[in-house]
Amino acid sequence: MKSFSRGILALIIVSAILLLSDLENRNKNKSAQRSVNQSQSEAIPGKKYAMGLCYFAPEASHDELLEGLWQRMKELGFVRDNNLIIKESHSNGEIGNIAPILLNMDNEALDLVMVTSTPCVTAALAAIKKHPVAFTYCYDPIAAGAGISREDHNPNITGIGSFPPVEKTIQFILETIPGTKKIGTIYNTSEANSRKVVSVMREIAEKQGFKLVEMPVVNSSEVFQAAQVIASKGIDALYVSGDNTALQAFDAIAGICNKQSIPLIVNDLPFVGKGAFAAIGIGWKSVGYHSGDLIGRLLNGASPAKIPIENYVNESIAIDEEKVKSLNLTIPEKYRTTGNSLPTGAKFKLAFVHYLDSPISEDCEKGLRKAFEDKKLKEGVDFTLKVFNSQGDISTLNSIAGSISNETYNLVFAASTPTAQMLVKKLPDTKIVFTNVGDPIVAGLGKSFEDHLPNVCGISTMSDFEGLLNLVRYLHPTIKKVGTVFTPAEINSVSYNNRLSEAAKKMGIELISVPASTATDVLDAATTLVAQRIEAFCQISDNLIGSAGSAILKVSNDSKIPYYGFVSNLVKQGAIAVCARDYFQAGYEAAIMGIDVLSGKNPASIPYRFVSKTNYIINVETAQQFKIHVPDQIFTTFPQLKRSIK
Repeated sequence: MKSFSRGILALIIVSAILLLSDLENRNKNKSAQRSVNQSQSEAIPGKKYAMGLCYFAPEASHDELLEGLWQRMKELGFVRDNNLIIKESHSNGEIGNIAPILLNMDNEALDLVMVTSTPCVTAALAAIKKHPVAFTYCYDPIAAGAGISREDHNPNITGIGSFPPVEKTIQFILETIPGTKKIGTIYNTSEANSRKVVSVMREIAEKQGFKLVEMPVVNSSEVFQAAQVIASKGIDALYVSGDNTALQAFDAIAGICNKQSIPLIVNDLPFVGKGAFAAIGIGWKSVGYHSGDLIGRLLNGASPAKIPIENYVNESIAIDEEKVKSLNLTIPEKYRTTGNSLPTGAKFKLAFVHYLDSPISEDCEKGLRKAFEDKKLKEGVDFTLKVFNSQGDISTLNSIAGSISNETYNLVFAASTPTAQMLVKKLPDTKIVFTNVGDPIVAGLGKSFEDHLPNVCGISTMSDFEGLLNLVRYLHPTIKKVGTVFTPAEINSVSYNNRLSEAAKKMGIELISVPASTATDVLDAATTLVAQRIEAFCQISDNLIGSAGSAILKVSNDSKIPYYGFVSNLVKQGAIAVCARDYFQAGYEAAIMGIDVLSGKNPASIPYRFVSKTNYIINVETAQQFKIHVPDQIFTTFPQLKRSIK
């Protein structure tokens, strides 16, 4: 019996040792899986989603926010009334109605509850217990009670805050209306956002030497009388920021101001032309669009606790010229913009660095140039752009970085992971915007999309691995083994290979990966995969494959093993289907980000983000040649999927 007990004890000890020895690997796998989930902003093909939306009341600015949000969600593959069901309700402008709405939502089968406006954020913190919560259209989420700081917040909620440009708005008033002594404001003391804005107004009033005349209200029915009272106090201008209660009765405020010839200024652009003579605005459509990626991540299971609260504002100025004339005002020239935030005629010195010649990199440059064109910025007049190309040679890339460091560039654009890595190493004091970088964190450009190198920001083109594999599984329901060629010397290629492996494992598919270091190796690696009896190529993208990938397509065609990839042009070269980031769009969005930096925004304050557009394309004719049946309902199951057009 003692001998038996010793045997059992020994078995337990050995099991414990094995368990502990594997703990690190299991933790790494869990961490990698979390990383995959956290980065997934796009709808998973074939999956159905349900989201609750609670807002304060219909209004022009909120409509703009939702317009931008639904636009972005559609680009991410979330199609309303198709794979995304929205259950929405508003409180009709009454704070007391919000909690019951949210309590009902908390008892429904939803993937996420989204709230907009500060009162809804505050109510959600108390009412929502069973679902993750996302917010946007909120001035100060910390003041609303969401947390202690952007990083240290309630684990069940995260979102996008958009604090208005209060100081800039007041400066605009003082410069537009010389001799201003009194500025009035109307706000609801029950709204945390308004209390915060007014506290900032008080601080500015003390510094600038004007009197702030405050008129508090409790509900929208009091606004008309409040406007009458404040108009009688000899104010030189009335500044109404985004107070929900005041904006619900905006027509009453505008009517009093018009009658008394009092200049009315706001932070919500849609109210210009409806009574306000000007707005230094947040740009709610841009905020809604920007919020789409976060909503997508949370719908796909990302934990709110792991995502810091972000502050995002896209400042814009709107002016009602007729109102300006009737008030006999003069707008300083610096406030008259041409639609771009970058000053014209400034002659900024820019550089764009390619790693090698490839359609992907060329598309990035084309997108960048188109963005500057759309912003009315002319090369040779407003900026110079010097283009470098290392032709895939690291020593040449090192020399390019040295050449750039010897001159003074206002901004450098980096296309590809090796380029970004070299430039951040050699140019620590130069502002850099990257594009066509798959995994900036693995590349060493930061700890997270929010916590990154202070002189760097950019656009990630991380592939949608689950999206492509879901499409492959739909076309090949019994598939068990797929293959890919990767480049061990490219850190992004290793990262892509690992992420594809994790996504495949989650779906019960085995990924066979074969390394290649040179263009010659690529052909041999593809042949090796065929010998391993793979059922399909699921080929990741990297710099080597970008220049030598035609060899894999040839092997695919010769062996009649279907090819699926992550680059758009492959679908016309023999791939059955692709799930491809739009690299033109990646270059375009990097340019817009660069313009923000040139306009004075600190790169450290700009989170990295994923490119906003992905192309899902299938070549039905090629599929038929490989005897793959493509049912018509595939375009319903995958609403973002498009046919290839020759």
